[in-house]
Amino acid sequence: MEAIETETPENHFMDNSDQLDSAAPGGVYLCQINENISCGACCGLYNLSDASPGQVTAILEWRTHAFAEVPRRMDDIWDFMKRVEARENQDRPFPHFHHCPYLGLVGERRSRVGCLLHPLGEGNDGVDWRGLSYYGGMACRTYFCPTHRRLSPERKQVIRAVAEDWYGYGLIITEWKLLSAFFNEIESRMGRQVAPDLIESDAFRTALQSVLRLKKEWPFRIDPERPASYFFEDGNYPKAPLDLAAAGGAHSPFAVILEELESVFDSSAALREAEALLERVFAPFGRPTGHSSLP
Repeated sequence: MEAIETETPENHFMDNSDQLDSAAPGGVYLCQINENISCGACCGLYNLSDASPGQVTAILEWRTHAFAEVPRRMDDIWDFMKRVEARENQDRPFPHFHHCPYLGLVGERRSRVGCLLHPLGEGNDGVDWRGLSYYGGMACRTYFCPTHRRLSPERKQVIRAVAEDWYGYGLIITEWKLLSAFFNEIESRMGRQVAPDLIESDAFRTALQSVLRLKKEWPFRIDPERPASYFFEDGNYPKAPLDLAAAGGAHSPFAVILEELESVFDSSAALREAEALLERVFAPFGRPTGHSSLP
């Protein structure tokens, strides 16, 4: 995991959005957005044997309630970690990617994912306990996912504005290649760049939400039980190349999107079904004049 060299404002709570934007690589902060939208992907949120929305939420709710009763002492906090590890299935889709047991629900209504050890967390009284985590407090304060650097500020602003919930937001925001392919397809059809002014249109917001939801709901994933991908740029757990041999070796105009969604097809009919689904989702943006490609 890479980390920027300079200290930044605390990147788990939205105390000053302008300051956080200026400190984040790429000028748009993506970690904690509002009371309902946040991302815990870099802490291994989805690296669970069952990462379905209901199961992830249930795990975070239990941890949050249990941690509220933990005395804020080093030994007690470590004991909490052991309780979590004993209680939860430790089989991981990505075995060498750490899943932090201190992920929970944060905010006034406990309505988004976040760090239970953060100094502004409930019951911590301003004390930063993140040094007890696997990667330590410095990594927690300074790490930013590749999307911060790889995606344009305008695209990041639009995603933040239309995000529907923390679970879906965390799945998609780390997927900068997939997001680039989505936006390239949309811009090709609209004949203009996606920019924040478009979110004033309810129709655009609704259509884009349907596109972003593909990451969570895609029915042609290689592993239907694993919604998340490994997004760190360290060469571990790369996505498999799109293999269309079983589909007759056909070319697809949505090839980049299909690959980034980690698709697999056992017949040409399955491929055509996937393409038809994508066409329905992108149709509100206009007729295709080109197709997705990485920037």
